[in-house]
Amino acid sequence: MKAYNETWLRNQYALSMAQRWKREGLLNNSQWNDLKQLHAEVPHNPNIFIKIGLFLFGGIAFCFGAGMAFVVLGEGGGFAVTSLVYGVGVFFLLKLLIRQNKFHFSGIDNALIYGIIGAILPAVFEIYSGLKLTSAWSGVALIMPILLVMVYIFGEPLVAVGMLGSGLFIIASWLMQTAWGKALLPFALMLVTGGLYGAIRWFLQKPASFYWQTALEWLSIASLVVFYLAGNYGFVREANAQLNGLPAPAPEIPFAAIFWLLTFSVPALYLYGGIKQRDRSLLFLGSVAVVCSVITLHQYHPFLSVEWMMILGGLVLVGITYRLIKGLKQPKAGFVSVADAEQEERVGLEAVVLAQLTQQTQNADHGVRLGGGDFGGGGAGDQY
Repeated sequence: MKAYNETWLRNQYALSMAQRWKREGLLNNSQWNDLKQLHAEVPHNPNIFIKIGLFLFGGIAFCFGAGMAFVVLGEGGGFAVTSLVYGVGVFFLLKLLIRQNKFHFSGIDNALIYGIIGAILPAVFEIYSGLKLTSAWSGVALIMPILLVMVYIFGEPLVAVGMLGSGLFIIASWLMQTAWGKALLPFALMLVTGGLYGAIRWFLQKPASFYWQTALEWLSIASLVVFYLAGNYGFVREANAQLNGLPAPAPEIPFAAIFWLLTFSVPALYLYGGIKQRDRSLLFLGSVAVVCSVITLHQYHPFLSVEWMMILGGLVLVGITYRLIKGLKQPKAGFVSVADAEQEERVGLEAVVLAQLTQQTQNADHGVRLGGGDFGGGGAGDQY
């Protein structure tokens, strides 16, 4: 039931890598032209401005079509039924448009995906009312299967993040019903998001993950963000005051020492993982988390004025950046200060490309195989 042609996606990925190699002088024009012919079937990929325009056009077209559907079909079976019929109709229309126009997150298909979910929601609300449910989490639980199916079919990243948020809301709602559950809520969120991140990284090593790689990478980043916030002392303290209706300033929280430890150990863990795994996302999130942790410490235990913090922080960052740029002119531990260079992919590259162009079988250990190979997502795999 996958809506997008996976071969087109693999071709798109292969050409994007080949285009970078051409910019770096590793492919000549003849090789580049041959690669374009071998991987000619690719999705429609407009620039960001056209995507925004197509997204707006898709949203307007969906709303206009909904109005026409209600005029033609009326509400004989009820608003929810008409909306559901319209949503199902747009679903099949979207799959047809994707096949004919080779859309893949081109703006218009994203807008229609969101619109389809919105069209199904009235029917969910009717079921919610018919079952006489009262809790918010039960209503969200009814929506979860829809989001799961849409993620499986389309692999849309924002829908995947919405599914994660829905799941965390359900867990939080369960725990909020008891006093001990409120106390354990941050730890439960860290356990869930940490386990989810581990499962995602494991699945990204599998060739089968290629179709959902964008959604999985968004999910992994969202999981890391929630994992840090759930252990951040300031966030937990202020959230605890809001959830319990406590007056400002927010009072001290239980297990304060543990949360202070997590506030600074989690960013260090991210940075360590980023360096060890050569993961840019972890390095970026770890760097941002370090800044947030320092701000949290200053919020509750001021040690410098804001002005001096900004000056000293800027000097430290400039110094670290300068030292890294100078120190990584030559590769060290897999890192190098060269624009968009990845030494592992350069090994035997021209031999691999020539083998692909002559349609010879290339051993996977020799490097990257363009098209029809395995991809672990985020550069995790050893074959492409």
